[in-house]
Amino acid sequence: MSNGFVLVLLRELREGLQKFRQEAAERVDTTAERLDQVSGSLTRIEGDLNELRKYMRQLALNQAKHEEQHAQSVESVDKELRELKEQLRRIKLGGR
Repeated sequence: MSNGFVLVLLRELREGLQKFRQEAAERVDTTAERLDQVSGSLTRIEGDLNELRKYMRQLALNQAKHEEQHAQSVESVDKELRELKEQLRRIKLGGR
């Protein structure tokens, strides 16, 4: 009877270990699938961020170019305004 009990106990232990091994393997497989999905998502995100970086860089370059052109236009208008003021001053002086 004692041997029968030991045999039953050993069989239950073996079956429990086999079940545990199968469940652990399934969990590992599921985790590996999830990691693959996360890796794919990260790859796509990295690509999107790289494209965004390029876009933002071009946007900054365009903004700098626009600001430079605006500054040149303001300088040109200021110069023309000074010249007009000088011409007006001369006209006023010449008219006296």
